[in-house]
Amino acid sequence: MITVENLVKSYNSTRVLHGVCHAQQRGEAVVLIGPSGCGKSTFLRCLNQLETPDSGRITIDGVTIDCGHPPGTNHERELQRQLRLRAGMVFQAFNLFPHLTALENIVAAPTVVKGLPRSEAEARARELLGKVGLEGRAQAYPAQLSGGQQQRVAIARALAMEPQVMLFDEPTSALDPELKDEVLRVMRQLAEEGMTMLVVTHEMQFARDIADRVLFFEGGRVAESGTPEQIFSAPQQERTREFLRKATVR
Repeated sequence: MITVENLVKSYNSTRVLHGVCHAQQRGEAVVLIGPSGCGKSTFLRCLNQLETPDSGRITIDGVTIDCGHPPGTNHERELQRQLRLRAGMVFQAFNLFPHLTALENIVAAPTVVKGLPRSEAEARARELLGKVGLEGRAQAYPAQLSGGQQQRVAIARALAMEPQVMLFDEPTSALDPELKDEVLRVMRQLAEEGMTMLVVTHEMQFARDIADRVLFFEGGRVAESGTPEQIFSAPQQERTREFLRKATVR
């Protein structure tokens, strides 16, 4: 489902990603852990083209982009569009439109981007609100929702585009502890349903629970990868052990 080859990204003279390679099967849930600033979020943003890598190759569900230059031709721009359609993303900030209801936030992209009929998009949006436990909040505006509810609307909005892959960039980091569980519960459900997921998180217990594989990022590279049992119980690298000693594993 996902293949990344030698992905490199710099900001001015600072190299953030150093030739990252990654392969992920359909239905696999992979969690990225590591210290702040190690390149995890940049990696996700490169996958759905929010950031333009300096070089490398990205393939998602059969769509391949050779990185290193802005898309110039119509064909290249269409490839970039297709890649974005295949990779839904949920951010740390909820990024909901404040002037739209929860329902309208979910309906907007399928109707505008995909040209879905309004009736079909609305039916799907109501179904997704039920899936994330917000069936009674369709007409609520973001300001009327808790942080956890807003993040669940953001997940429903991403799912409304029917992506093949879901990318989560620290989706609970802006939430109070009491609100984290409702978001993590939805993500667990997606993993159980076989959604292909890449998750950046500092929630170590969540990583243990839902990951098929865990990648430890350090200095813009994948320093270690393995099953949750391998990474959390018997890490091979001293840097991984040091990081996990400082992390809170409930």
